[in-house]
Amino acid sequence: MVMASKLIKAGVIFLSAIFISEGVYSQALSFNLKEAQDYAVKNSYNVRNAQFDVDIARKTVKENLSYGFPQIDATVDYSYFIAIPTQLIPAEFMPGGEPGEFIELQFGLKNNFTGGITLNQLIFDGRYFIGLEYARIFEQVSMESLEKSEEDVKETITQTYYNILVGEEGIRILDSTLVILEKTRYETGEMYKEGFAEKTDYDQLTLTVTDIQNSINSLKRQNEIGYKLLNYQMGISLDQLVILTETLDGLIEQATASALLDQQFNLEQHVDYRLISSQEQMKYLSLKNERAAYYPTLNGFIFVQENAQRNEFNFLDPSEPWYLSSATGISMKIPIFSSGYRKSRVSQAKIDLEKIQNTKQQVADGLLLSITQSRSEFRTAVENYIREKQNVDLSLEIYKKTLTKYNEGVATSVELTQQHNQFFDSERKYFQTVFSLLDAKNRLDKALGNY
Repeated sequence: MVMASKLIKAGVIFLSAIFISEGVYSQALSFNLKEAQDYAVKNSYNVRNAQFDVDIARKTVKENLSYGFPQIDATVDYSYFIAIPTQLIPAEFMPGGEPGEFIELQFGLKNNFTGGITLNQLIFDGRYFIGLEYARIFEQVSMESLEKSEEDVKETITQTYYNILVGEEGIRILDSTLVILEKTRYETGEMYKEGFAEKTDYDQLTLTVTDIQNSINSLKRQNEIGYKLLNYQMGISLDQLVILTETLDGLIEQATASALLDQQFNLEQHVDYRLISSQEQMKYLSLKNERAAYYPTLNGFIFVQENAQRNEFNFLDPSEPWYLSSATGISMKIPIFSSGYRKSRVSQAKIDLEKIQNTKQQVADGLLLSITQSRSEFRTAVENYIREKQNVDLSLEIYKKTLTKYNEGVATSVELTQQHNQFFDSERKYFQTVFSLLDAKNRLDKALGNY
């Protein structure tokens, strides 16, 4: 593994030299795991949408707050009477009028213009103060949702980062194996031409070489997709060149040396539990809000307006009179009877609160179960990694000895193929345990709230 680490670093230096010589190195972006996570948090589509939700929540708080401050409205009304309204008055009100008869009278002028300003001030409304608290909790929920989105992004970036490094290490191992086998196949072909080897030996090696080449091509395609997926998750253009600076050996060492199994879990601090607790508060405030519908509301007002009536449209003539009117007062609305509407709303709010409380307990139990399960899976992954590392070292040693025997004419191509397949299978299982180890660490970090 130390040799693998050196080879990877050498490969990165070599690629860097190529990029510099081609004039594109300045366009490449290099990230270790922490840098990739931080970059994704700042540029991920999901995180940006969550940040927009926080901004909306803050605006909502200001919106609710402003409802309790003075509200000033201006009105301007103009009407032209095509036919002036006619009023009927008893005839006896006029000199000479007979009882039981009516006189038709028209009041008003053709043009009427009214302009005024009204100030309304909320004095008391139980829902207003509950609404302010609800808006504050809503903002808190949005911020906790943003935090959760950031954690989810970090977990996703970590998994993709691991996938790419495991794939690259697999390609490196297969490449080194392919070089050895191609050399052996070439030598076998030359011996066959001289009559010192069987054609089946050469054909058998050719099949093995072809299998390895197919595996390498498959892994390269997977890693190509992996890099594009990483770019997408980080909010980078899919065509942007990205270089990963972490080494697989370094990440494995961190995973096996971590103290995650002994880390204490704080349920109250976990973002999922805090989020559901805030949602519980919102449901409780919703219940209070429905109960507040039984309380009266009180508003104060004052208005000033001027009115003018003309037969001609000459409202801009300063010599013509305008008539002022103004008033102030209070308005109280007292709920009396709603045919069970308000009672039904309160009952629904109570059920919603009980439902969210039940969900909260479910989330708490789920988080505790997740911790137990994640710790168990991580412990198993570490044990499997240690075992498979020993197996792959042993199978490599056996394969090397068989290859030496084959070159000396002691072992057959079938034996060499069998040992190669055994070594190849050990490598496959080893890389599976490596990914399982890193994946288990990633999920345990997420369960503990380390992100």
